[in-house]
Amino acid sequence: MRIKRLELKNIRSYSELDIIFPEGSTLLSGDIGSGKTSVLLGIQFGLFGLQPGQKGSSLLKSGEDFASVKLTLEIGGEETIIERTIRQSKSGSITQENNKITLEGIEEEISTSEMRSKVISILGYPKEFTRKSDLLYKFTVYTPQEGMKEIINERPDVRLDLLRHIFGIERYKRIKENCTTLIQNIKDSIKVKDAICLDLSTSKEKLVSERERKIRKTKENNDLNLDLINLKKEEESIKIILDNLRKDLEQKQNLEREISRKEIELEGKNILRKKIEKEISLLREQLLNKIDFNQESLDNLDNLIIKHKRLREELNSNLMNTNSRISILISQREKNSSEKERINSLENCPTCFQNVGEEHKQKIYKKTSYDIEEIDRELEPLDARREQIKKDLERSKELLEGYESDKLRLEREKIKFENQRGIDIKLKSEIFLLERIDLESKTLTEEINSLRETSLKFSEKEQIFRDTNRSLEEISIKLRRSEIIYAENNREIELLLETITDLETGIIKKEKIRADSNYLREILEWLETKFLKLISFTEKNVLVKIRKDFSRLFSEWFSMLVSESLTVELDEEFTPLIYNKDYLMDYEFLSGGERTAIALSYRLALNQMINSVFSQIKTKNILILDEPTDGFSEQQLDKVRDILDQLQSKQMIIVSHEQKIDGFVDNVIRVKKEGTSRIEND
Repeated sequence: MRIKRLELKNIRSYSELDIIFPEGSTLLSGDIGSGKTSVLLGIQFGLFGLQPGQKGSSLLKSGEDFASVKLTLEIGGEETIIERTIRQSKSGSITQENNKITLEGIEEEISTSEMRSKVISILGYPKEFTRKSDLLYKFTVYTPQEGMKEIINERPDVRLDLLRHIFGIERYKRIKENCTTLIQNIKDSIKVKDAICLDLSTSKEKLVSERERKIRKTKENNDLNLDLINLKKEEESIKIILDNLRKDLEQKQNLEREISRKEIELEGKNILRKKIEKEISLLREQLLNKIDFNQESLDNLDNLIIKHKRLREELNSNLMNTNSRISILISQREKNSSEKERINSLENCPTCFQNVGEEHKQKIYKKTSYDIEEIDRELEPLDARREQIKKDLERSKELLEGYESDKLRLEREKIKFENQRGIDIKLKSEIFLLERIDLESKTLTEEINSLRETSLKFSEKEQIFRDTNRSLEEISIKLRRSEIIYAENNREIELLLETITDLETGIIKKEKIRADSNYLREILEWLETKFLKLISFTEKNVLVKIRKDFSRLFSEWFSMLVSESLTVELDEEFTPLIYNKDYLMDYEFLSGGERTAIALSYRLALNQMINSVFSQIKTKNILILDEPTDGFSEQQLDKVRDILDQLQSKQMIIVSHEQKIDGFVDNVIRVKKEGTSRIEND
């Protein structure tokens, strides 16, 4: 793998940064705090994102709410681009937002967990490092110098567990722990299985006993079944006899029901006969006073009434016309009288206002008087005529009232006449009905007597039926009892079969459980006496070999950095032991440069060991060193050149503020900070 390009936006002290990393060794040079380490943290975030326990605020530039990293890698000749972003919410929390990866020219946006798995895969890291994905990267590619010193000063058991995890030796511990758990589970299982098999002999004895009991019950039920067959045959024979008797009795019951029905019918006819006789008597009483009625007299009265009503209408019409004419004439006379009085008092003409002469007045007066006389002459016969009409009307009224009174009387006689005629018809009908009822009653009496004679013939069979039915009940009771006993025996046999089956199944299962228990004992013995010892032996040998190779490499790197008077090695817990000639020295008494040499040597040895153990990882040809020469003397700085040459990494990134290292590397990138960090020159 090679890091080709890094693009940062709002990461730590950088607003924007775009670095192209060449092959070979590259120095990030600059003053302390200028932003060199921020570049390395940007690379680490681009690869692995925020790690457990890492806060987003450690990466986000102060005052900004968004940051991004775009990292371009070359892996196996193919270009891979990884993009990550973080964002600060309104509540102040900082989380990873978008994750993009470009493989073989295809860009894909995926979740954080998917990105973690994909990066682990393309880097060739084992899957067990997915949860803490930057662990191998930290100890093979980039570990801050102070971080390595912390590992060296860590408690031996913590450091040993960490190294066991890194080298995969922890799996042996897990195997032993799992094996111990498995052994305990097997022991518990054996105890349970042995407890289950405790009553195996008792179950076998019970099985023999239940089989014998089943044979006895089966024989007893076979005998009982023969008795049941005979009883059922006898029961069927009696049922046939009873069915025949029942038919006869049913016929007798039908006869009795028919007799009862006919008696009820006869009684009903007797009641009806009495009722009709009483009705006939009442009808005859109503016909005693016979009424004569003549329809022609009633019709003549109707014609007279119609004739007189028409006459009254004509008289009323004449009276109205006469009254109308009299009213008109009286009105004209009154008008003429008023005109005479007005002419007598008139002096001037109301139209032309000229003086009216006496002659003219007399002329008009005479004409008006003549008109009044004419009216009086016409009124006189009209008054006489009116009085005559009134008399005629009064006489017509009297006649009409008499006619209507006679009509009402005749209509009443007609109603009575028609009623008597209806009574007469009903009387004849009732007499006919009475005769028919007498005939039907006689027929019913004869039928009832005949049915009673027939019914007597079936009376003897009732006692036979009762006796036969009693015998059937006795046999049925005996049959039911036998069937109950037979069913109980069958149920008992079924239960015995179930018990026998359960016992057989249980015995087979327990024998299998016993065989399983014996097999588990063999496995338990193998695990306790062979497997655990083999795992412990393998773990010890692997750990001894790793420690031996680690110690050798650690010693070789250290000897290149310090004087020959000091030597180092690793104890069984991978703790550095420092010797001054033959005397063991405490780490606390070392100088700053010597402590840095210990940390750098430990770091380089660890890098080589991990790369040799995990040969498939893609990061073995890249190395990042952060301030590896802190506290080195001039002589030690000169020796760093030899170390860099011997490492032979295809790509090496060194962060240092030592100007002398400029001459040890192929490329120098200078970082400067003036408010924000930037690259001064390539």
